[in-house]
Amino acid sequence: MGETQFLWSVVLIYRTDISGGYTPPRFSEDVRVVRADSEDAAQDVAIALGREDEVRYGNTFDEEVTWRFLGIASLQLLQIDEPEAGATLLSRSFDSLDRYRDLFEVDDLPEEPQNPL
Repeated sequence: MGETQFLWSVVLIYRTDISGGYTPPRFSEDVRVVRADSEDAAQDVAIALGREDEVRYGNTFDEEVTWRFLGIASLQLLQIDEPEAGATLLSRSFDSLDRYRDLFEVDDLPEEPQNPL
C-alpha cells in the first residue's frame, strides 16, 4: 500500500422496517469517516461498512426488525489529516430552512431572516 491515504466523509443511508404493517419504514443517515487512497476506494470502503451494518432481529414484541443499507448519499474528501475537536466533517447547503426543519424535525432553529445580510 504505497499510495497516500486520505480521509473521506461518507453519508450512509439506511431503511428500517418492522413486520406487522402498522408502522411505515423509517430512514436514517450515518456520517462516517473512512480512509482510502482514492474516491473509488473510499466508495468501496463505505459500501462495505453499510453492508456490515445490515441486520435482522426479533424485537421484544416478537416482530422482525430489518435494518438495510440503501446507499451513499454523499462522499467528500476531508481537508484535514486527522479529525480533531471542531473539525468540519460534512458541509451541505439547503434551499429552505423550513424544509430542513420539517425533514429533520428540528424545532429550535431560528426563523429565516427576511432581509439576509
